[in-house]
Amino acid sequence: MADSSSNPYSHEKDTTVYEIGHRQAWIFSVAFMLLLGLPALSEHLIKAVAGQWSATPAGKLISWTPAQEPLMDRLHSVEKSMDEAWYATGLRQHTQALLTEWASEGNRKVFIGFKGWLFYQPDLKALTGYGPLRPEPFSVMKDPTLSKLRDTKDIIIEYAAQLKERGISLLLVPVPLKPMIYGEFVSSKATDTYLTHPDAGAFYNQLRESGVDVLDLTADMAKFRQMRRHTFIREFTSKEKSLLAAAHSALAENPLAQLPDDLQAVLDEENQGKEKQVAYLKQDTHWTPEAMRFSAEKIAAHVQKKYPQITQPIFKEIAAVDGLSSSSLGDLVKLLDLKEPEAQFDDEEAFLKVLGEGTESKFASVALLGDSFVNIYDDPTLGFGREDKPTERLHAGFAQHLSFLLKQPLDVVAMNGKGSTGVRREFAKRYDDEVREKKLVIWVIAARDVLLAKSAARDANIEWAKVEFNPKRNLGATSTAPANDTELVIEAKLTEKSKNQELNGTPYANALHTAVYEVEKVVSGKLDSKQVLAVQWTFKEKQPQPTASFALGQRYRLTLVPWDRKADLKTINLQDDSTLFDADRWFVEKAEKVP
Repeated sequence: MADSSSNPYSHEKDTTVYEIGHRQAWIFSVAFMLLLGLPALSEHLIKAVAGQWSATPAGKLISWTPAQEPLMDRLHSVEKSMDEAWYATGLRQHTQALLTEWASEGNRKVFIGFKGWLFYQPDLKALTGYGPLRPEPFSVMKDPTLSKLRDTKDIIIEYAAQLKERGISLLLVPVPLKPMIYGEFVSSKATDTYLTHPDAGAFYNQLRESGVDVLDLTADMAKFRQMRRHTFIREFTSKEKSLLAAAHSALAENPLAQLPDDLQAVLDEENQGKEKQVAYLKQDTHWTPEAMRFSAEKIAAHVQKKYPQITQPIFKEIAAVDGLSSSSLGDLVKLLDLKEPEAQFDDEEAFLKVLGEGTESKFASVALLGDSFVNIYDDPTLGFGREDKPTERLHAGFAQHLSFLLKQPLDVVAMNGKGSTGVRREFAKRYDDEVREKKLVIWVIAARDVLLAKSAARDANIEWAKVEFNPKRNLGATSTAPANDTELVIEAKLTEKSKNQELNGTPYANALHTAVYEVEKVVSGKLDSKQVLAVQWTFKEKQPQPTASFALGQRYRLTLVPWDRKADLKTINLQDDSTLFDADRWFVEKAEKVP
């Protein structure tokens, strides 16, 4: 008979009773509820006293009406408000600081790799998962709206066809991601070659078979990081050569030997001359200036070979005018959301080659569409800038260098975080005859945008949507924008508003959105139109702005200036869902609610 286990102490029973009295139970319950509720209650009271009740979670929820937006969108907005509250932010930042310092743990946006290398989590997801070709499996837990999203491949092919109808060629350049090139700092099993999604090659080939010119720089970038840096090393004296030989001999006998200072010094100088190129910043998602220039050279060579009739050099030469040393903490450090990031991370230095005027023109025959990979080293809001002029453009970015290599200006449409749809939509708003003047569109976009599966792309705030080109021609119609610098003040009702971008889901510190207002009264200035398309702040320096919470149907007094005069804001992440092609854009300088 099989053995069966039995309790040898079955006669013993635990007779201990654990209980507390009703009074103690009430005390603990009330204390627990206060601990949960007081921070949220104080947040609501503070904002209510300051006249910001509509910006509180409760205010947003109570004020919702079906005409404003879907209930699900409002609930998401309420949830984000709770995440951004002071008590939630303080707890999250303190906990993250401890995890980063003692456990080298990141968060949902940042992965902390080996030797201090930081990686963007969506970049890692772009190397695995279902990717751009395989459909994601059905799940009752999955958002049903995902099934309504079109495939990235179809959108790109359709866009190429739209351009072809207008006599324009398309060159798609998916920029390799940092973990593709530096996989050994993510996993000990990776090598110093390159990684990519298993379906990337097939995906790009399908695009090529459909008539899209695709230039994949991944293999080239992997070769670049193996190149020696261009450094000038002096020739060693005979004495130093003897010291160098002694250093090599000592290390051959014992690789861990502690060398004397004079031997170590000459060895360090020799190793400096053998340093390899660095393709990506350690604490940022973007490429180094050297890798950016290398990529521009590859693209320029491809364009000059395949489109020789398009890229004819202009008479005026574009020249380098300055060299600039700049530093940045890195967008990935910012995404860690630490209260005092400078206490745990140092700035990264970069030497930038500044180019002169003449690299950009709206009338150029070649248009460049891009995201922050194009704007880095030009847009100071991305981290690198001048200490004496922190808001001025640097003119040391990708667009400037590509223009320099092609020897002609480019029509640049580059928006941070909007490389998939935002820049296409912005370009499509141009008058039809202006668009048809272009001969080539070079679309430079982060590879994550094209390789992520639908659900992962949406989680990373990547939008893929069809764009409609403006059918109207520029017939010299008079503009409603004033010819002088006089501000326009109106009272108007908000009738349409682009969705707010997620504050904590993007590495960018600033974001804008568009809104359509129905004009009811012109207080000062001159305006003939009955509608205005306004650009207004969503958040600035990671702080939500009042215009982000403006409600549909509400009346506001707006102080407006023409959008064309805000050139310093053109590269900022702009959410624009409007279809008002021929409406003049205004920027909201000041806004206040009116009865």
